[in-house]
Amino acid sequence: MITNRIAKGTEALQLALLCLIIFLSVVSSPRSMLLEVSAQPNTPVEFRIVSISIPDYFVLLLFALTIGRLLFDAEYRQQLALTANWVITSWGGRWWGVLALWMVIGTLWAGDSTMLRFTTLHYVVLLVMAVILADLTRRRSEIALLLALVLSAVIQSIIAVIQMVNDGPLGLWGLGEIDRFAYETTAFYRAPGLSMHPNYLGGYLMVALFACAVLIRQNIQNKKSIILPVLAGLVIGVGMVTTLSRSAMLSTAIGFAPIIALILWSGARRSRWLIGGGVVMIIVAAAALIWVILSGDLQARIFASREFFFTYSFEVIKNHPILGVGAGNLMLEVGRMWGMSVEHLLPVHNVYLYIWAELGLPGLALFLIACFSILKHLRKRPNTDLWVWLCCFLAICVVMLFDNYWWAVHPFRVVFLWVIGLGWGYASREAELVSTPASQPIITTVENA
Repeated sequence: MITNRIAKGTEALQLALLCLIIFLSVVSSPRSMLLEVSAQPNTPVEFRIVSISIPDYFVLLLFALTIGRLLFDAEYRQQLALTANWVITSWGGRWWGVLALWMVIGTLWAGDSTMLRFTTLHYVVLLVMAVILADLTRRRSEIALLLALVLSAVIQSIIAVIQMVNDGPLGLWGLGEIDRFAYETTAFYRAPGLSMHPNYLGGYLMVALFACAVLIRQNIQNKKSIILPVLAGLVIGVGMVTTLSRSAMLSTAIGFAPIIALILWSGARRSRWLIGGGVVMIIVAAAALIWVILSGDLQARIFASREFFFTYSFEVIKNHPILGVGAGNLMLEVGRMWGMSVEHLLPVHNVYLYIWAELGLPGLALFLIACFSILKHLRKRPNTDLWVWLCCFLAICVVMLFDNYWWAVHPFRVVFLWVIGLGWGYASREAELVSTPASQPIITTVENA
């Protein structure tokens, strides 16, 4: 009896930590510096130090708590092993694991092994977090997780709107707010909320919009009111517009396109007109808000060319096309190559090229295969919570064409693996995972209703 209570209490703590992780992952500064690898001032500080961000602390607590639970809870050991085995064999988890192994092998040629070890360890711990999240989602409701994400996004959106109205930061430096970038125009203000960059906030709000979609779907299915998740989605949508993140807005549209198409295809004629009209109204309202924020100067932000900072990273790829320079080493290598000849050295704003530069062609291939192992299920499971979440992952994969933060910025790598973990949880819930007395897992797929 006592052991059972401890197990339930520990699981409640695991859930609380996973909620805190996603709630705080948008706050990408301040960080606790553990070690300075390079002091080169023209390289962004986050790429030349070993540091722990705020959500990382809660990831480490989750990791320690889970190890403790594994020691005394035999049933949990069996269930977690069952989920892990299913993820590895049925949903491409093996490829994410092999990617970690390839990162370790990179020690043989990496320019700086300290940064590589930290980056690899961070990724491995987050991969374990994703499995823990998947197991928890498989066995219990994920509503608290979704609500934590949505609540955080609503708060960040409100802050972003106030920043936009204020035409600048609000002085919340202790909470992670940043000052206006020196290179940003003064004609308008792109709101970052409490994140390190408006694009980061835009990506986080994008994920929260899909969480709202899941909550709306569940409420409709359970004949509950959808007013609160709809209102939350509207607030988050306005917050996204204030970031003026083109990549986030475009990717959100692409991610939601299959969902809207499915609703229009399967709904009654009247529903189609309502949904279609609602989408048009949202687009018009967003366009009008963008016009107001930009004071009518759309060229300054919307139609201006996108800077990807290809030059520096391409030079690294040209010199190390096959094996890369090692995990976490891209900007250290860029710094060595360019020295102080450039005022601001920045990494390529594309995750796939970023990974190619660091992990070489084998690492890029593994990452693409791992992503495809998830995306391929989009064609199999329409009109489910999992399918909505797969559309979210699709949107993230599109954003990664234009930005690097989903992999390069540690707090947002937390969000990336958190999204994957919740998706694994949804998928495993759709399968009956049964353990034999000998603890050998048997997997039986459940067809969608």
